[in-house]
Amino acid sequence: MNRSEERLNNARRQRNEAIVARHVHELFQRVPMLCGFCLRPDLDVAELSVFDWPGSSVDTGMYEEAMQSLIDLAADRPEAVQLMRGRTFARAFH
Repeated sequence: MNRSEERLNNARRQRNEAIVARHVHELFQRVPMLCGFCLRPDLDVAELSVFDWPGSSVDTGMYEEAMQSLIDLAADRPEAVQLMRGRTFARAFH
């Protein structure tokens, strides 16, 4: 691979990373109780963590909303799928 191809691939990867980051950020904004989630290599949700507090109820639709959001991203941006496989996404890192 020559230098111009390498730069082009890096630019594409950075653009796709930004798209994934923006999409996941928007998901966290829509679902305030969502703390984080981990994806398997097949893009199925392996684990989903939520914030809860006394008197709150965790909606089972949260899993479906997270999955639908990822399905929508994969449909809109198939090139971003590889960047999501096996990753963990969190609202905040400590």
